[in-house]
Amino acid sequence: MTAPVANGYALCFTGARSLNKRMSLFVEGVLAAGGAACVVALPRGQWSIQRFESMQANIAQSRLSLKLQMNAKSSLKVIFCFHWLVLPFAVVVGLIRRVPVVYDEHDHYEVNTLESNGGAFRRWFSSRLIRLIHRTMLPFVSMVTCIHMANDALKRHLQQWQPCVLELHNFPVAAWRDACQESSIDSKLCFIYMGGVFAEKGVGKAADAFQQLPTEIRNNCELHIFGSGDTELLSQLQQMPDVVVHNSQSPQQLRHFASLRRCCGLVLYAEHPRYRLIGTNSRKLYEYLALGMPVISTTVGELPQFLTEHRVGLLIDAAIDVQELTGAMQQLAESKTRWRELSENARRLMLMPEMTWEHEWGKVVNSGVLNELRRAA
Repeated sequence: MTAPVANGYALCFTGARSLNKRMSLFVEGVLAAGGAACVVALPRGQWSIQRFESMQANIAQSRLSLKLQMNAKSSLKVIFCFHWLVLPFAVVVGLIRRVPVVYDEHDHYEVNTLESNGGAFRRWFSSRLIRLIHRTMLPFVSMVTCIHMANDALKRHLQQWQPCVLELHNFPVAAWRDACQESSIDSKLCFIYMGGVFAEKGVGKAADAFQQLPTEIRNNCELHIFGSGDTELLSQLQQMPDVVVHNSQSPQQLRHFASLRRCCGLVLYAEHPRYRLIGTNSRKLYEYLALGMPVISTTVGELPQFLTEHRVGLLIDAAIDVQELTGAMQQLAESKTRWRELSENARRLMLMPEMTWEHEWGKVVNSGVLNELRRAA
């Protein structure tokens, strides 16, 4: 048994004043381990902490930092870095303060090397820069954590410079599974899209496909879109009949919404180089499944193998043909038996203990990097 040390804290470096889901889960893990956290960000954007799963901490906010559960006597015990741009600074602070540094590579490598906006030159430049920082800084960190990409592509890249690489799959916290309730088979079928509203994630084509459903079927279905992103695309979606665009909502609000309805989740990644490497880093896929939703997914990365093996959804080509997507929607809308079968498979899968973030975070705890945040009872 262990008990918290009130005076220990983790210093977290990131690139913007917005904590995404993965960063939020790291911070919550630190707090659950009995520590405090100080998040330091580059002065970009506005502070956003709505992605926290559960937040009961005292929060002090300033222009560059976010302090959680901190007090005047808190001492630095560990550093987490969530953005390659600030990795050199994190390493320098770690060496000066003699504390372990953990670098989490969850998005930036694939974004900046495979699909960077601005054309081939920007992609070439950002790829060279990120590799330079990885090559020079990673040997000085204590451990690297990363998402799982197809064929271990990201892990193998990082292991060139740091042998201690720990894959943490983007599975949801157990609260998603626990919120799952059996829905009335006779209720409307709600197609749900969660995530960034961008063309390459298929949300626009989802709305087009929904519009093409036969009238008698569409009258018994709904399309709900949760997320932010391309303002022009959002404006177009808001003007479409029978399409409901919600503001970005907290995880708790999303779980509550889905628990009251019979739903199907949409995982519609287009055929981009980045998405060909998707492994277990599609968080929304697992959140859908944990809530008992069958999914309609494109055939990118490891998703076809996963969905086929566990029989939890339907597959369409990554070209996202609107008629093919309409057909998949219609299949689930017309066959309540098929929807229930896939839903039960999803619930059964996500009841497995290893399909939770708590299991993944246990790998970090067991690594020993948080030992200084705890003491023997």
